[in-house]
Amino acid sequence: MGFDQRYSVMNFRFAITGLAVFLATAVPASSQEIAFNDLARFVSGKPVPAGSPLNQLMGYHSVRKHYAETIALSEKWQEARLSKIQQWAATELQPQLTRPATVKYMFGGPDFVHVVSVFPGVPEYILAGLEPLGTIPDFFSMDEPTLDRYLTHLNYTLRSISRRNFFITTEMREDFGKEGIDGVFPVLLYFAALTGHEVINGDYVKLEADGSAVIAPASGASGIWLRIRKENAGVNDPPEQNLYYFKTDLSNNGFKGGSPFHNFLSARPDSVAYLKAASFLMHTENFSNIRNFMVGDSKWILQDASGIPAEFLNLYFNLKFYGNYVGPIDMFSEYDQPWLRQVYGSGIAKPLPFGTGYRMKDSDSIQIFGVRK
Repeated sequence: MGFDQRYSVMNFRFAITGLAVFLATAVPASSQEIAFNDLARFVSGKPVPAGSPLNQLMGYHSVRKHYAETIALSEKWQEARLSKIQQWAATELQPQLTRPATVKYMFGGPDFVHVVSVFPGVPEYILAGLEPLGTIPDFFSMDEPTLDRYLTHLNYTLRSISRRNFFITTEMREDFGKEGIDGVFPVLLYFAALTGHEVINGDYVKLEADGSAVIAPASGASGIWLRIRKENAGVNDPPEQNLYYFKTDLSNNGFKGGSPFHNFLSARPDSVAYLKAASFLMHTENFSNIRNFMVGDSKWILQDASGIPAEFLNLYFNLKFYGNYVGPIDMFSEYDQPWLRQVYGSGIAKPLPFGTGYRMKDSDSIQIFGVRK
């Protein structure tokens, strides 16, 4: 059973209770259901339709402040980083892609905003990380101080990734659980609306042994499944896109041949792999399964230095290099790559107009784009 554009089961219902205290004007006591897209627009600071119950909250100072802060954050983020990424990808990457069906973004958490900026218009995005799934907030059960704290903390969490361009799992574990924000669901909704997508529908899912994703209650779910579509879509845009996020262990203990997530990914071959701020995990033997899978499964790969070891990747992919390699940050100094130093020292790398991954300055960031041999 799906939601058909409305929350109707599994705690997605916004029960309008206690509103005589919370709202300045009277409203019907019966339950009202809120569309996914209305909620996505609300958390991202965009206008909601005139008939949406969320308009009842617009008179509150906390909501007006949230809208002002979120709009300012979105504009600054778009101008300082996202527009540069989009322009670069349109010039350097998209002419080399023959309309891939799936992008697989491992170790990225719920970072939909960057992957869709690099690879727009793809029918399916699969994200994976260790951040909890979380729940959708019931704004109508909150008094205004609680609502203010929730929205303020949500914006704080989003400002963090806008500055850094990636999620730090340990920080997210601390952030999720504060002020009612218990996981990535509202973040995914925010990112979908921020990037100009309408959220058609949403469900929790779990993976069966054969890798098929089935709708499940939140308590037994391992993933979130959003159906989205680009606002003002063009003739070449897919009419509907899938956005998946899975909380999953990608070490060799959790990711192995025949495991549900392995089977789920295997059912979507010849995809694009995107790797950013991946903690150099695939430089270690404990993550050799996912490393070897991504190399064997992907038709294209875009990564920074923290993804698959570049010399190993070069065996199987024709590589193009961008930016300036200055080595890893101090935390990961043991993963310096002499082979990369030689490549970048040869002068073949093209400029990169934005910082990404752990190197956020334009002057010392890299991207490696590979096409399978």
